Amino acid sequence: MSRSMSQPPYPPVPPSDPQQPGGHPGQQPPQYGQQPPPPQYGQQPPGPDYGQQAPAPQYGQQPPQPQYGQAPPPPPPGGPQYGAAGAYPGAPDPQGAPYDSGKIDVGTAFSWAFGKFKNNVGAMILPGLAVFLLGAALIAVGFSSAAIFGTTETTTDSYGFTYTETSLGLGGSILFGLVYLVFILGLLYIQASIISGAVRVANGEPVTAKSFLTPIRFGPVIGTAILVGLITGIGYALCIIPGIVAMFFLMFSVVATIDKNLSPINAMKASFELTKSKVGDSILTLLVTYAINLVGVLVCYVGLIVAAPVAQLFLVHCWRRLNGAPIAPADPS
Repeated sequence: MSRSMSQPPYPPVPPSDPQQPGGHPGQQPPQYGQQPPPPQYGQQPPGPDYGQQAPAPQYGQQPPQPQYGQAPPPPPPGGPQYGAAGAYPGAPDPQGAPYDSGKIDVGTAFSWAFGKFKNNVGAMILPGLAVFLLGAALIAVGFSSAAIFGTTETTTDSYGFTYTETSLGLGGSILFGLVYLVFILGLLYIQASIISGAVRVANGEPVTAKSFLTPIRFGPVIGTAILVGLITGIGYALCIIPGIVAMFFLMFSVVATIDKNLSPINAMKASFELTKSKVGDSILTLLVTYAINLVGVLVCYVGLIVAAPVAQLFLVHCWRRLNGAPIAPADPS
């Protein structure tokens, strides 16, 4: 009985082998559940060997946070990626946007649009010049059709006044109708090109001569424009007010077709949902866009060379703001 009581409660532990990694002569490794002995005075605590990389965090594991007084880790090389917070000024920050994504600032939007036009005027006036060439061609064909196929009739009324009337005839009417159809398609092409160029500018892409002459998704854009035109035209035929309402709710349809790669029906739905949820800002956007184009019309239509791209840049800026989407920074004044 006395012999069993004199035995130690645990079997003796042999000394560690100095050849084993981490072993030291005369030092025993800690047992299970036992804390390792603190380092002696002047002795460095054990750490990873020189050149050994720290284990990378596993998928879904948060990286360690710096302790109080410790410098944060350096940012990854190459700068912020596209879509990340701070990728460029105006990009939305998921931790807190630098602007109210549900509101627009007319002064900021117009300044942004006009600044982009001023610094890229050579490329942005090309669509307006193309429209004038189309209009000149249409007028020339009209006069040519009248000269070739037209018939002239002279009539005198009861008061003695003589009137001369010229009709195109069947051949002239067919020719003028075909040219007019080409003119309408050309206008749709130019409109789609201007909106596409405005979207490219909002994306921060460099502006070239092709930026405002090459439409994005021209087929769906034509489909959207035709549907919007039919709905708005029917609305105007029903005492005008329904047409104004339709124009308001569908004002962003073509932009949505290009910017979000939507079908015509889905683009009209996106425009309706946005204007319905942002009524005040959408009305303000529509009025300012209309006013910019009206100024261009009043300056003998020549002003549309400037007004048309500026108005579409303004519209795209407001579209992006109301959607909380990123916009390229304004050009320095």
